[in-house]
Amino acid sequence: MSFPVSPEGLNKEWLNKILDESGSLSDGEKVTNFSFENISEGVGLLGVVVRIRLTYNKSATGPTSLVVKFATDEPENRELANTMNLYEREVIFFNEIAKGLDIPIPKCYFAAMDFDSGSDVIVLEDLFEYSLGDQIGGITARQAFMVVDVVAPLHAKYWGKGEETFPDMQRIDSDDFIERSVNSFYISWEKALERFPEFFPDELRDALPAYVNAMENIYREMGNRTKTVIHGDVRMDNALFGNDIPGLLPVILIDWQNIMISNPLYDIGWMMFTSLPVDARRECEKDILEHYVNQLKREGVEDYSIEQCENDYDVALLFILHFTILIAGLFDISTEEKRRLAETGLERSIAAFFDRDCLKLIP
Repeated sequence: MSFPVSPEGLNKEWLNKILDESGSLSDGEKVTNFSFENISEGVGLLGVVVRIRLTYNKSATGPTSLVVKFATDEPENRELANTMNLYEREVIFFNEIAKGLDIPIPKCYFAAMDFDSGSDVIVLEDLFEYSLGDQIGGITARQAFMVVDVVAPLHAKYWGKGEETFPDMQRIDSDDFIERSVNSFYISWEKALERFPEFFPDELRDALPAYVNAMENIYREMGNRTKTVIHGDVRMDNALFGNDIPGLLPVILIDWQNIMISNPLYDIGWMMFTSLPVDARRECEKDILEHYVNQLKREGVEDYSIEQCENDYDVALLFILHFTILIAGLFDISTEEKRRLAETGLERSIAAFFDRDCLKLIP
């Protein structure tokens, strides 16, 4: 089925077709009109997200609104996303993987990818009752515990058997992924220093050449840990919170572009190092890791100690720092919101890097 690649390409015929094929329309029910608004400005870097409001020809059983995701129209960010197969991975997630998971995720009505143009479209239920997390402002420790309660069951389900279950899924230590990602880092780290010199203390500046040269080995070390299926981008612009409203779930994770097989502490670390303010992270870090280990045990993962968890967490931090540097150096930062996303990522991850004495881990 052909599909629109931008909000301007949306039309009633296509909307009726996907809603009908998903079983969302009653007999004779049709979309007669729609409008859309951009809801992604200042939130993400790699996509355009719109909310569609639908009008029907009679009392509707179909959804009154939808959320539709498209590939970004910013050339630099789009090239990077396609280099890392991010759009393809999310389409595969919703078409092939999501139905087997027992965790809160949005209902998907349609997902497709055009490999020639690098475009995609994903149509999701509109979870408008929920509040989007605030990555720049930061989340609370309580919200962080809620997120752990969602990712731990995902990790536990495929603990040590992700590669066996999904042999074609992106692996963090696959040769092609390492080559693409490390090459992107090679061309971005000096630009990050130029853009944001105030965030790099002298001790880190001095260590960066060795860190850059060790990057391939750091990827390999991430792959040497117990691996499982991870979300891959657990930052709080990708979390919807129910705010204790009756009938709503505590939290739902969205944006599954980065799903992969990896050291699972990448998910926990990415949340802690990008979305928790520095002081809040320092205060709750130990409790969060202990809670994560306990939740894994509840889901059937045995023989994983808090000591192993902390070790995997530090290796994940060593890895995560290069991504916050890559984002700061390579991504478009033309708006204040996008610049602040890069700045907070650097500030929080570099603080954690020194708090946990990760300089000594550089090979």
